[in-house]
Amino acid sequence: MSEKYNVYIISDSTGETLDRIFLSLKSQFNNFEYEKKEFVFVRTEQQINKIIEECKKKENVIILY
Repeated sequence: MSEKYNVYIISDSTGETLDRIFLSLKSQFNNFEYEKKEFVFVRTEQQINKIIEECKKKENVIILY
């Protein structure tokens, strides 16, 4: 049984580069189950704090930024 991961992609722009990196990373693992949330144009500390608070409520969190 594999674990499900919560993947957060956080970018200060469109997030295209991070999305490609994530595709490459997930191809390295068999049966990688995940739920992905993307946050683009993140530019303030308040935005980051809100995302971090959301992450604290989840398990198995991976943050790509």
